[in-house]
Amino acid sequence: MAKLKLKNIKKTTNKNIREIYKDYLEYCISIGQREMTIKSKQRFGTYVLNKVVNLEDKIETLTKDKIENYVNKMRREGYKGNTYQSFVIKTRAFLTYCFNQNYLKRFDVKIPNILLEKKQIYMEEEILKLLKKPNINDCLVGDFRSWAEISFLLGTGCRAETLLNVHVEDVDFNTDSILFRHMKTKRQITVPLSNTLKVTLIEYIQRTGLKKEDYLFPLLNGEKMNYDTCHQNLLNYFKHRKVKFHGINTFRNTFATMFIKNGGDIYRLKIILGHSEIKTTERYINLLPLEVKNDIQKFNPLDVLSKKNIRMSVMRGGKR
Repeated sequence: MAKLKLKNIKKTTNKNIREIYKDYLEYCISIGQREMTIKSKQRFGTYVLNKVVNLEDKIETLTKDKIENYVNKMRREGYKGNTYQSFVIKTRAFLTYCFNQNYLKRFDVKIPNILLEKKQIYMEEEILKLLKKPNINDCLVGDFRSWAEISFLLGTGCRAETLLNVHVEDVDFNTDSILFRHMKTKRQITVPLSNTLKVTLIEYIQRTGLKKEDYLFPLLNGEKMNYDTCHQNLLNYFKHRKVKFHGINTFRNTFATMFIKNGGDIYRLKIILGHSEIKTTERYINLLPLEVKNDIQKFNPLDVLSKKNIRMSVMRGGKR
């Protein structure tokens, strides 16, 4: 008589895909996944998964063929590689939950290989428009706050969620440092406070009347601002300044690019960006739109020594 393992017994359930996905989100919360990860999965279940399968149907209708067909559809329609790669990663995570619950018989969906594209940054002329200080006499509170937020993002290179979790008391004007309590790596780090950002934040805090226990960039009622609201506020600010908006975290790319171009080294950049390993920073830099030709000539040992040799020859010739 054939033996059947308990884990191979398929569960029968009356729940549809929408209900099972709701259970999946509860599971993700229970194992301590980050708030932004949960929100991202909520958006995926609401706006993406329903394009592949009817959420009112049974889980058996979520097949390998439907998933692969949707990936091919995105490819044909010109979606970027990281878009359909992210789709497969999120789908596989949900499928793994279904497999472990024995709602589905296990099947494999491969993550597509993609050629990573260079990251976007804001150009210097765009940044100068964004950093132009609003007229204090007639600007709205929201515009003044957006101006300070952009200064903060460009001056620290932090992620959007890190920005939204900073409190006034986390900014230490005595030691010229900022404590980041909320990081992707779940570690707290302290980063330098630049002189320009220091002046900006002192004025911003004084004019908005914020207290040390307040969020640094809250809603008008003092409550914590969420990502979607911050995104929309900055989008409006960009429109007023006639600059194309490429997203909040593009400031992180811009910070890293300008930091390296201005002579900063990768080891200091690793600390400021909060990367756990230098390899992460190396991959990050490789995707930045950096022009290294001039730097090679500036720092290449052969070029440096040749210039020194020429100077020494000139000096000797002058003495004769």
